[in-house]
Amino acid sequence: MPARGGRTAPRRSLFEGLAAQLGFDFGDPAPTPTPRAKPRSSRVPNDVPAAEPLTAVVGVASWQHPQATHQVRLPEALIGYQLKRGKRRTIGMSVGLDGVVVNAPRWVGLGEIELVLQDKGSWLLAKLSEMQTRRHALADQRIDWRDGVMLPLLGTQMQVVLSPTHASAQAGGQLEDALGQPVQWEASGAWSCAGSVLVAEGPAQALSLRLLLALPLTAQSTQIRDAVQAWLMRFAMQVFTQRLDRYAPELDVNYTRIALSSAKSRWGSADAKGQIRLNWRLIHGPLSALDYVVVHELSHLREMNHGPRFWGTVASVIPTYADERERLNQVQWPVW
Repeated sequence: MPARGGRTAPRRSLFEGLAAQLGFDFGDPAPTPTPRAKPRSSRVPNDVPAAEPLTAVVGVASWQHPQATHQVRLPEALIGYQLKRGKRRTIGMSVGLDGVVVNAPRWVGLGEIELVLQDKGSWLLAKLSEMQTRRHALADQRIDWRDGVMLPLLGTQMQVVLSPTHASAQAGGQLEDALGQPVQWEASGAWSCAGSVLVAEGPAQALSLRLLLALPLTAQSTQIRDAVQAWLMRFAMQVFTQRLDRYAPELDVNYTRIALSSAKSRWGSADAKGQIRLNWRLIHGPLSALDYVVVHELSHLREMNHGPRFWGTVASVIPTYADERERLNQVQWPVW
């Protein structure tokens, strides 16, 4: 009903009335929407320096040959290598305990050599890592020169014993078994003791050998080392001569001279004059490894190369020469 003397109140619509009953208030102003945060830019500001490569932070690995003449940079490493030039047609490379050695023709430029090295980069790094592991193993094999030290000898173990009162001064040393009986090496390739033939080689338990040295118990490590080396070299000359005399007739060759070698990377050599050089440290290995080197060098008196006829000559005496060569490479040689 309209009010007297006043203005007529506006009528609410049916929708507004229903909204009032339900508690909605359409009379209030709509809430101001909260402004959306401005998205951050994914662009890096110009004043922020770019991230450095990992190799720039931690540095690349460095492999340096002690006689390095040149360097090549790989993505993962810097390699210093020794370059040797000579009369050859191709570029060759080898990885040893000292590092990388490259052999190249005289006419090849350094740029071409570096391309070859970069192409073989993965192989070089794998070999260098392998050589590093080997160097650590060699450090563990270094001989501790003292009374009681154990050394390998033709497939068995020999203990060095200082015996000041022993009558071995003139001979430089006396080899005997655990019971004090003298032990001899026979030309047939076997140990003998008190007239009985023992095993030629086998597990360390098969023989218990002792080398008695007429040295005082206070002897210095250098004295012990020198005395043992002198005895071993005399013994090596005896054994090596026996093995050469055994296999030379089978190969129908004659050697004129034998000499002992102390080379670090070669087990033996032979020349056209019939002279044979054998590394005296072969005496530490098994007899089969020694025989392989002996036959190898004697075969060179027929074939001064490593061609098919040479390997055929070796196989005529040692059919399993490939296995023996691998065994030679796997022997844990003591480090002097």
